[in-house]
Amino acid sequence: MRTSVLVTVLSGLGPALLGAQDTAIVIIPESAGVSVQPRELPRIVAEEAIRLYNASTTTRLVGRTRLPRGNEWRGDVAVRNGSIAVGGRIAGTVLVINGDAAIDSTAEITGDLIVIGGTVTVARASAVRGEVRQYREPLAYRTQGDEIALAPNLRRRFPSLGAQKSWGTAESRSALTIATSGTFNRVEGLPIVFGPTFDWKVADGLRIRFDALGIFRTAGNLSDRGSDLGYLVRSELRAGDRQALGLELRAYSMVAPVEDWGLHNAEVGWSAFLFQRDYRDYYTNKGVAGRAFVQPEPSLNFALELRRDGQTSAPTRDPWTVFRNAQAWRPNPPIDDGHYVTLGGYFTLDTRNDQLDPTAGWQLRAQLEHSWSADVSPQAGVPPAVRRTIPSDGSYAFSRVFFDFRRYTRVSPSGRVNLRLLAGGWLGGDPLPLQRRLSIGGPDPLAGYGFRHGACNRDIVDPAFQRTLVAACDRVILAQAEYRGHISLHWAYGAARPEDEQARPLFALQGPDLVVFGDAGQAWLVGNGPGRLPSDRLPTPGSWLADLGLGVDWGGFGVYAAKGVTAGERLRFTLRLDHRF
Repeated sequence: MRTSVLVTVLSGLGPALLGAQDTAIVIIPESAGVSVQPRELPRIVAEEAIRLYNASTTTRLVGRTRLPRGNEWRGDVAVRNGSIAVGGRIAGTVLVINGDAAIDSTAEITGDLIVIGGTVTVARASAVRGEVRQYREPLAYRTQGDEIALAPNLRRRFPSLGAQKSWGTAESRSALTIATSGTFNRVEGLPIVFGPTFDWKVADGLRIRFDALGIFRTAGNLSDRGSDLGYLVRSELRAGDRQALGLELRAYSMVAPVEDWGLHNAEVGWSAFLFQRDYRDYYTNKGVAGRAFVQPEPSLNFALELRRDGQTSAPTRDPWTVFRNAQAWRPNPPIDDGHYVTLGGYFTLDTRNDQLDPTAGWQLRAQLEHSWSADVSPQAGVPPAVRRTIPSDGSYAFSRVFFDFRRYTRVSPSGRVNLRLLAGGWLGGDPLPLQRRLSIGGPDPLAGYGFRHGACNRDIVDPAFQRTLVAACDRVILAQAEYRGHISLHWAYGAARPEDEQARPLFALQGPDLVVFGDAGQAWLVGNGPGRLPSDRLPTPGSWLADLGLGVDWGGFGVYAAKGVTAGERLRFTLRLDHRF
C-alpha cells in the first residue's frame, strides 16, 4: 500500500512545527548517530556585527591574526574568515567573524569580545574588561569592496522538519523531539524519529548525554514483526569542550545506506519523493557499538570503534511519490546477510570556516576498518568474474579503507577554487560483501555520465539482481576541481535608499556563483584476469572517466550541465540542492 496520508499531514504541519522548534534533532543513518542542527544567527546580532565591521574607526583584518605580548593596538579591531590570538593589549572592542579567539594570560582587551561562528578561549577572567559574547552560528555575508553586507544562506532557513520541547538549565537539560530521520527512500518511505533526549552536567567539564529514540518507517505495512519500527539508544560520557575525550555506547535498529558518499541526504530524499529516483541502496542494520574518541582541538578528532551488526537484505516497498507514482521503483539489491564484527579507526580534520558554505580551510576524513563474520550468507548470484568465493566456514574476514580530502581556497575577493580527492575500497583479506562495494557515475560525483556508469556489474545476470544496477566494484578513485566566481546582482523590490537605515527591502535577490568544474575517476575490480587490476596498481589515467561542466549555484541551489569527455556521453543536466562538495 502506498503511504501518502502521513506525508501529507506532516507537510501541512511543517510551518507550525518549524515555528515551535528550539533545535531540531536529526538522525544520521550512516553513522547511527544524532546531530544537532544549529539555528541561524539572529538578525539583530548579524546587523550589529556588520555595523561594527564597516565602521570607519574599525581596523579590518582578513585571515589568521596574532598580536604578540608586549604589543598594543588602539581602536576597535574586526577579523573575518580567520582566528585571532591575543597576547598583548587592545584598546577597544574585538570582533571575530567566522573564526576563533584565543586570549592569552598576558592579554588585555578594554572593550567587548564578540565571536561569531567560532569559539572563545580566555586564559584569565580579567583579560576582557567588557562583555564576552560567543555565537557558534556563522555570519553569512558578501563583500562590497572593503565592507561587508548581510547575505542570508537560504539553506539555513529550511531546517529539517521537526519540533522539540526542552526543559532545564545549562547544567541539566531534557527534551522531547519528533523529526524527520535520514532521507525519504523506497525502503522506509519517510522515516520519523521521536523520543526523549537528556544532557547532564555531572561536574566541571564532564557531561553525560542519553538519547532514547524510536524510528517509524512510513512505507511499511504495520506488521506484527515490528519491521516498521526501529530505534537508536545512545549514551555518551564527554570530558572537556574544545579539548575533549569521551566514550559512547549505542544500540540501534536502522535502515542503512550503501555508498553514502555521493549525493547529499536531502538531495537523495527529494529526488526519491518528487521523481521516484532513488540514488542509493539500503539494508537493515541491527547491532551494538562502543566508541572511544579524543579531540585534541575542535578541528581534530580521533576515534576507535568496535561494533557488532546484524545485516539483512531489505525489500523494496512502494511509498507514494509526487510524480511517476504509477511506475515501479528500481529494485533494492540483496546483500550478503550475516552478523559482522568490525574494529575501525577514524580520523577527521576540519578547518573549514563554514560547514555549509566554506571559502577557506581543509577537510580530511579517513577510516580504516577490519570486519569478520562467522555466519555470513553470501548471495549465490555473484559470479567468479566479479568476486571469488566468500568462505562460509566461519573464517570470513576483510579490510576496507576510505579517504576523502578537500581543500577550499579563496583566490580573489569573488573567486574560489575547491579541490577534492577521494579513494577507497578493498584493502586486504577476503572479498568485500555486496553492501560494502562501490561504483562511480551519476549526478554525483560524475555528472557527465549515467547513474552507476562504472559499477563492475555487467557479469551479474542472476534474476535476484535484475534492474537493480547493483554496485559491485572493489575500489574507487576520484578527483574533482571547481572554480566559483560570484556574479554581482543586487535586485530588490521596495529597497530603501542607502542613507535610510530604518527601511528594509521587502524582497532582495543576491547574485549566484558561476561554477566551472571538471571531474575524473574510475572504479574497478582487484585481482588477476580480464577487467581486473592487481592490488598494487591503480588504473592508468587514460582509462579514467572524465567530464567537464558549467553551473549556476545560488546559495547551494544549483543547475549544472556536464558532458562526459572520455566515453562520448550526451550533455546531461543536473539540479542540485547543495554545493557539489
